[in-house]
Formats: sequence, structure tokens, C-alpha cells
Amino acid sequence: MNSFYPYNRSNDERFLHTPHLRVFTFQAFWFIIGYIKLICILLSDCLDIIMKKKRILHILAIGIPVYLLLLCILVIAENPEEGTIHSFFDAFWYSIVTISTVGYGDLFPISLVGKIIAFIFIVFSIGMLGLIIGQITNMFRKHSEKRRLGLMGTDFSNHIIIIGWDAFAEDVAIQLINSDKKVAVMTCNKDDIDLIPQNFNPKQLFVCFSDLKNYDSLNLLNIQKANVVFLNSGSDSDKLISIINIRKIYPQVEFVVILENSDLKDTFVNAGVTYVLSKNEIASKLVASYIFEPAVADYTKDLITSTNNESEYDIQQYKINDTNPYKGSAYGDMFIDLKNKYNIIAIGLNKSCTSRLLKVPSDHETVEYGDDVIVIANGATEIIMQKLFKVTEGK
Repeated sequence: MNSFYPYNRSNDERFLHTPHLRVFTFQAFWFIIGYIKLICILLSDCLDIIMKKKRILHILAIGIPVYLLLLCILVIAENPEEGTIHSFFDAFWYSIVTISTVGYGDLFPISLVGKIIAFIFIVFSIGMLGLIIGQITNMFRKHSEKRRLGLMGTDFSNHIIIIGWDAFAEDVAIQLINSDKKVAVMTCNKDDIDLIPQNFNPKQLFVCFSDLKNYDSLNLLNIQKANVVFLNSGSDSDKLISIINIRKIYPQVEFVVILENSDLKDTFVNAGVTYVLSKNEIASKLVASYIFEPAVADYTKDLITSTNNESEYDIQQYKINDTNPYKGSAYGDMFIDLKNKYNIIAIGLNKSCTSRLLKVPSDHETVEYGDDVIVIANGATEIIMQKLFKVTEGK
């Protein structure tokens, strides 16, 4: 038996007195020390780069030489006559089987040094398994968190986007959802992310957490397929700046804005806002109506809210398309037909060719393709209108 392999128990005494053992021991010792020094130098040189988030490449740059060193020591330490590891490939295969926790048992170390290296591989395999499980868990956690924050985006189309969330925006969303509209909300308050889903069906309302000035995040709300954007954040000047910046990226978007200062209405219209409203203007008219004609005020308030049942009425808008039965007919004929057959009252016509809103049009006014018919209907007749006109309520 070759006396070079010092850890065969039957030959311990002979190995302790042979020059081969001393040569192997001292050479291996200084070789390992030199390699450790080299690794320390690599660690020192790579520390700055590692801190710059290039960890994987430099961990590999350190780990691979250490791994190859352990394989070399394993080959040298094992007895080819009594052991099962005879070559570098055997050592490599043994390490792969051990690290992967497969453990075929076809190869195994018999020397003390080999067993120490095997222990290192086993510890490394446990650490690697924990790392993989941790990474997978972290990946699922991040995915779940991104979904919770709305960072996965939505596929809503023909929906309304609300930028900024508060009690007023919530009331607007309720009215829109009652009218069978889908709503996508952007908020900068993380508390809203947990509270909003408790009050709304996620199939009807999507919420996304983002800085309201991060206009690229509007892609998450599928802004390109949205009907209207309701800007409900910041002061009037903040809203104006946001509109200008958003229109640079998405020029086709239509906006609805409610102002604190009604004097800025023309400024917003010139900036490309489709519909500009003033809280004070709306409130003052309603309050004045309550003062001298309260019945009219109550009626008006009820008509501008969405319907939920047959006893509630509201004002609705329907587009005239190519298949509409009233396309090309006189407004008076349509009015009589809707009233007599369905108890639906037409009260206006928004002409698409001139963008004019006709309040109580003449009987001879022609209903044309693209016009919007404005009617008073309840919850039951709303379904009839959608089947008759073959479109949903609204734009």
C-alpha cells in the first residue's frame, strides 16, 4: 500500500514516520496558506465593487477558486487504492452529488481531510438550499407586494382614471361604479391600498400606489385605453402643471377637473382640459335653488346621481351608432316612441358635428350618427336603453 496517504487507520503509525507524510503535510499547509492569502487579496480588491451591487460576479470570482482548491485537496488526500475518488472528475462529481443533496453513495471520502471537505460541502449544500428557498420565498413575497400595490398594472379599458384619493374621490367612484363603469385609482397614500379594496370590488376598481407626479406610472392604469382622467390632487396650480405634463406624454387623454378658483376656468380649457367645473359654482347654484325652489333642487340632485332600482331616476347619455334604430329619424319621433313604449324621456341632444348641446331640441332636429341622446330613465329602463341602443351608458 502506498504510504503517501496518511489517514488510512491501518497504516497510521507507519505514516507518522514517513517523509511522504511530512512532505505532504508541510507542502499542503503552505499551499493552503498561500491560497488563503490570495483569496484575502481578492476579497480586498473586490470589496468596493461588491458594495456597488456587483456581488454575484465577484462572489463567483472568489467562490470558484475556493471550490476548485477543495477539489484538488480532496483528490490529493484520498487513497486511490482503497477509496472511491480517483480523479479530479470523481471529486467534481462527488461534490455535485453532495451539494445537490442527491447523495448517490457511489463516491465517498475515506481520509480525514476528505471528510472535512465533505463536511464543508454538506454545510454549503444546506446553506445553498436555504438560500434558494429564501430567494423563492422572497420572489413570491415581492410579487405579492407588487400586486397589492397595483404595480402589476390593469387591463381595464373604457374606464375612468382618478388621480388622488379622498372622501370626494370615493363618492365619485361610487357613482361611476353604480353606472357600471370601471375605475382605476392612483394614490400616494399606502393606507389607501389596504382600505380601498375593503369597500370596492377589485373587478370594478383597480388601485395603484405611486407618486402622483410620476406620470409614467399612468401606464399601469392603462391610460391609453381610458375614457377620461379625473384629476383630484393638489391645488389648482398643481393640477394645471400635472395636466400640461401628462398631455405631453398622452396627448389624446381627456380630463375632468374641479377647481377651487372658478376664475381659472379659461386657463384650464386653453390647457386642453375637456371639462372644467368649480365646486363653489355647483354648490352655490344648488344652495340658491334650495332657498327659493327646494323641490327643484331635490329633483336636480336626484337626477345627477346614479340609479340603483326602479324607483330612482337619473339623467343618462347614450351614443348613436350605426345600428341604432333612431339613426336618421326626427328627434320628435324618437321622443314620442321612447316615452310611449318605455316611459323614457329624451331631454337633449349633443350634436357630434358641431359639439353643441341642444336642450329640448325641436321635433324636426335629425338624430345623426355620433350624437349623444340625453334621457331621464330609472334602473329598469336603463337596461332597456342599453339593449335598444346597443351601447352602454356614457361615453
